[in-house]
Amino acid sequence: MTMENILVSLFKGYADTCPIEVPLKTIISLLRDNQAVIEHTEKHRYYLEQKQVTAAAREKASCPCFAVSVRFEGGKQKANISGWTGICPVDIDHVPPERMEQCLELLKADKHTLLQYVTISGHGIRLLCRYTGLTDNCEKNHRLHTHTFTVINEYYTRLTGLECDLKCKNATRLSGLAHDEHLFFNPDAVPFSRNAETAAPKHSPASAKNHRRLQRVIDAACRRLADEGVEYAEHHHNEYIMRMGYLLNAYGVAQNVATQWATERFADYNGDVTGIFASCYLNIEEHGSLSLPPLRKSQNNDERQEFMASVADIEQFLNGQASFRKNTVTGKCEVLTAGSGGKYEELTDRYVNTLWCRMCKEAKPGQAAHIRAVLDSEFVDTFNPFEQYFKNLPPWDGTTDYIAQLATHVHVRNNTIPFAYYFKKWLVGMVAALFDKEVVNHEILVLTGRQGIYKTTWLNNLLSPELRRYFYLKSNARRITKDDLLTLAEFAIVCLEELDEMETQEVNQIKALTTMKVVNERAAYAHYKEHRDHIASFCGTSNNTHFLADPTGNRRWLPFEVENIDSPYDFPVDYAGVYSQAYALLQNGYHYWLEDKEIEALNLHNRHFEIPCLEQELILTHYRRPMPGEKCMFITNSQILCRINSGIRQKLSPVKIGMVLKQEGFESMRSGGKRGYRMVELTGDEIQANLYAMGRYTEKPES
Repeated sequence: MTMENILVSLFKGYADTCPIEVPLKTIISLLRDNQAVIEHTEKHRYYLEQKQVTAAAREKASCPCFAVSVRFEGGKQKANISGWTGICPVDIDHVPPERMEQCLELLKADKHTLLQYVTISGHGIRLLCRYTGLTDNCEKNHRLHTHTFTVINEYYTRLTGLECDLKCKNATRLSGLAHDEHLFFNPDAVPFSRNAETAAPKHSPASAKNHRRLQRVIDAACRRLADEGVEYAEHHHNEYIMRMGYLLNAYGVAQNVATQWATERFADYNGDVTGIFASCYLNIEEHGSLSLPPLRKSQNNDERQEFMASVADIEQFLNGQASFRKNTVTGKCEVLTAGSGGKYEELTDRYVNTLWCRMCKEAKPGQAAHIRAVLDSEFVDTFNPFEQYFKNLPPWDGTTDYIAQLATHVHVRNNTIPFAYYFKKWLVGMVAALFDKEVVNHEILVLTGRQGIYKTTWLNNLLSPELRRYFYLKSNARRITKDDLLTLAEFAIVCLEELDEMETQEVNQIKALTTMKVVNERAAYAHYKEHRDHIASFCGTSNNTHFLADPTGNRRWLPFEVENIDSPYDFPVDYAGVYSQAYALLQNGYHYWLEDKEIEALNLHNRHFEIPCLEQELILTHYRRPMPGEKCMFITNSQILCRINSGIRQKLSPVKIGMVLKQEGFESMRSGGKRGYRMVELTGDEIQANLYAMGRYTEKPES
């Protein structure tokens, strides 16, 4: 059969599950001159230029696609494979524009290139190559394809000097069509030979020994995973591969050896095996921490087992070394040693290694990993630092307002709401979030003002020295990361610096975090995700008074413009009084949340901190609400935009226009199939008169 007539599986789109078999020449025809493919390609590239990612993805998903390496019947999963084509894909993404023509010509000239065309984005190249060595055994074909894919992609990486997309290694992966009238097809392309380019290197005696050890490690890891009930089953592939990566790292297998084995073993996994193993091998402290069982059975096996330290031996040894406790807030083990002055410190790798050395010298030999396992078990009692701190506070006298005294050291201006009153609500809400898993402090206390007036220092000093470790300062990083989510469960206060420098998207994400009750994330080097309560309360600082930019409302923010703050070093905080009062208020049912009237007052107060809204200023300049019975006009959103946008270079938002009209009380109506507003349109003379009137109104009286 000629290459033009080799059969491949064609799908109507990526969501299609009922393929039809067509010859390869049909694919070439679709790429070259099919009108539907042309339209999808042009629309996708247009939407990318306009930054409309969702629309671009929709066009790409709707475009026909085909299976390169296998033929399907009745679906597109591994179980639906009905045959193999002997063709391997190569994807070169993000080709520099200045190199595109050069790469296309270079690839056309290569003897192995069967088919080549520019991808739907217009920035990448997809090419197909042939290879030999297929059999009737599907599993062998999978392994052959995985190995051949690696060899072929490395070949083209060397040829072009550009990285190939290694995520395309899955034999079941589909390739999308894209219009390319200048595509290249060479039916006489030379296939990659199994006995030449794809031949595996012969093993030397040393490599054979390493191979035997690798097999022993794999067998041991498989047994451990089976004992733990972890299987390579549907919906659990990622977990199994990740756990296998951790074990191979712990047994001391080299990362490149482990990764090569994994990519071949898990060839059916449609994910980044290399990336998963790279993440597992970041935990360098665990590398080589596990040992393989002895290869031969010893007659004195019982004696050997007795010679090695058991769990009971390790526990007895640890009890004689120090006191340990598990911090339920940080999730870390803490240790109290003889020379620490009665202060617990977080356990370090160095101290664990010291314990291991001591145990091997003074007691029985064992493994450092076994010591870590015991320390991370029920052997170590848990404790909550906040419960311990508040339990040891003296009772509040019931009259002295320590919180109000603390608030007097912050001197604010332009405030329409009392700082001390709202600060007390925020502080008691912070304490409530530490003890009640159903409570999250929804308000964000913000101090604005010039630099050097102790804004951040005062907020940092809100926590006593015993709890100062649970204050987290987040500088503007332009995005919210997984580590930021984990801080919600580890710190009592999260302080946001430079709020005025944050992007609108990040500010909105922070607002969303204030209502998140739990955090479900996997910490670095941890094996599992953890379901942890949100205990953190937010505060922040800004050198710019105007930082609020959400037109829908800013009730989550408690901003205050600070004139100056008394030095925290000269006016220390009475922590016992402040927190005993806050805890007593909480126990006695104090309303730390905001009532409706308080929210209304806060919204009015927050207008002073809002970034000027261009849409609002222009609408109030050109329009006003009609008086009862006054003649007015029915004006649509587009007509408003057309008028106020003249002479303005900055792009105005139709969504913001609708929000502003609603906030300013303009009556929304529907008439003749159009939605608009009843408005009075001001003339140029009226606008000028209003501007003069505002100038007179804002004029300062002569002294």
